[in-house]
Amino acid sequence: MRILGFEISRGGQSIDAAVTAEPSPVRQRISRGGPRGGYRRGFQAGVTDRLTSKWTTTDETVNMSLLRHLRPMRARSRDFGRNNEYGRKFLSLIRTHVVGPNGFTLKVDCRRPDGTPDKTDSDRIGRAYRRWVKRGNFDVTGKLSETQFDALAVTMVGRDGEVLIRMVEGRDRGPHRFQLQLLPGHLLDEDHNRDLADGRRIRMGVEFDAFMKPVAYHLRIMDGSADMHGTASQRYERVDASEIIHLFIAEEIDQWRGVPWAYVALRDAKHLDQFDEAALVAANVGAAKMGFFQQKDPEAGPPMGSEEGDGEDGYGAGGGDFVTSAEPGSFDIIPDGYELKEYDPTYPNEVYDPFTRNVLRRLSTGLLVANHSLTGDLTQVNFSSIRAGTLDERDMWKMIQGWYAEIKAEIFERWLGLALIHDTELKSLPYTKFDKFNAPVFFGRRWDWVDPKSDAAADREAVALGVRSRAQIIRESGRDPDEVWAELKAESELGMAQPHAGGGGNSGGSAPASTTD
Repeated sequence: MRILGFEISRGGQSIDAAVTAEPSPVRQRISRGGPRGGYRRGFQAGVTDRLTSKWTTTDETVNMSLLRHLRPMRARSRDFGRNNEYGRKFLSLIRTHVVGPNGFTLKVDCRRPDGTPDKTDSDRIGRAYRRWVKRGNFDVTGKLSETQFDALAVTMVGRDGEVLIRMVEGRDRGPHRFQLQLLPGHLLDEDHNRDLADGRRIRMGVEFDAFMKPVAYHLRIMDGSADMHGTASQRYERVDASEIIHLFIAEEIDQWRGVPWAYVALRDAKHLDQFDEAALVAANVGAAKMGFFQQKDPEAGPPMGSEEGDGEDGYGAGGGDFVTSAEPGSFDIIPDGYELKEYDPTYPNEVYDPFTRNVLRRLSTGLLVANHSLTGDLTQVNFSSIRAGTLDERDMWKMIQGWYAEIKAEIFERWLGLALIHDTELKSLPYTKFDKFNAPVFFGRRWDWVDPKSDAAADREAVALGVRSRAQIIRESGRDPDEVWAELKAESELGMAQPHAGGGGNSGGSAPASTTD
C-alpha cells in the first residue's frame, strides 16, 4: 500500500527502508561471574570463601603497620634477643658474618689524572684513618673501636630494625675533631606526627620534605633519671639530617622507619619457647616418678604422720591429706587400707623431636639463615646440602655487607674533610684534590670452607685459565691485594721462598726464589 509516495508494509516499515536501514547495535551484558553452571578460574588469592574468611583483605602499607605495631614489635624483638636461645644465636650470626672478628678492611685507591695509582697518598690517608678508628678516638664514649662500633650497630639494626649514627664535630672530639655516636631507634617517638608548612611533615619522629627526603630528626630529650626508669619525654631536639645517618633496610617505597629483622619469626619463636618450657616441666615431672596413695578401705583412717596429727592408735583423727617422699634405695610401707597409684607422664614422647625440628625450620626460614647455622643441628645434612644452604645464606650476608660498606664510605667522606685540616700528616695535602683522596673501598669478611685444599686447587686452575686474577682471589678472602703483595715482597727480601703454583707447574704464581746455603 502506497501512501504519499511511500510503500508501507504490514509490519509498519517500508520495504525500501528495511533494505537500506542499518542494523541497530546489540547491547551485551558482561557478567562478573563465570558461565552458568560452572566457575571461571581466576586469581584464587583474591577469593573470599569460608576457608579464607579470616584472611585479611585490607590493603595496608608498611607505614600504616609501623604506626600501630612498631613499638610492641621492637619490645618483643628485644625480648627475643635477651631471653631466647635462638634469638641470641641469630644476633650472634649478624655480628659474626657481617662484621667478623677483624672488621671491614679499608683500601684507599687514590689515582693520578692519568689513572695510575698514587700509592704514596693512598698510604698516608690509610695511616691517618687507622689512627682515627682506634678506641678512644672513634666514638664519643671513648669505649669503642671501629670494629666494636660496627658490630654493635649492625646488631641493633637486626634487633630493633634501625639505629641512628650521629656525626659529632668539635674541638673536644678527638685529634681530628670528629667522632661518632650511636643512638637507639626508640629516641624517635612513634606518636610524634605533624603536618608542617611547604609540604613538610613529621612522621614517627622523622621530618620529611615534600619529596619524602629526610631533612631532620626529632630526638626525645631524656631528662633526669629517664635513662633508669624509661620515662619518655615529650620534648624533642631537632637535629638536622646532615648530622644523622638513619640505618635501616627499607622494604617498601618511602618507608619511614626500620622493621626488626626477626618480625616474621617472632610469633613462632614465642610459641616454641612456651612449648619447650612445658615439655621440660613435663619431663622433670616424669623423671620424678610420682604417685598417689588411693584409699581402698572407706573405714581406714589417715596414715601415721599425716597433716591431721596422730591419734591414740597412731593414726590421724581427721582423715586429711598426707605426703611422703621417696629416696633412692629406700622402700616404704604402704599404709593399711591404701594402695599406690603411680603417676607416670609419658611426655615428651617420640613426636617431640620431629615437631620441634619442623618449627625450627620455619624459624630459620623466617630469619633468612640456614637451619644448621641457627640450631647447630648437623644430624640431617650432608656435604652437598650444607654447601648449598650455606652459599645462599652467605650471599645474603654479602648483600648486608655491601649496604653497610656504603654507610662506612659516607662516614669516611665526612671524616676526610676534617682530617685534611687537622691531621698532622695530611695537612700538607691540597684540599682542592679532595675528590682524588676520597676513594675508599671497604671489604667485608669472607669465609673458608671445610675443604680449603680443593678450593685452592680450583683457584689455581682458574688463574691458569685466565678467568680469574690473583687480586680477585685475595679480595674474596677479605684482604687488600696490595697489602698481601707487600708482605710477600718483604718475605722475599728476607730470603724466604716465594709462593708457587705447585703440582709441577708455574701457572698459579711465580717461581720459588733461589736460596743459598
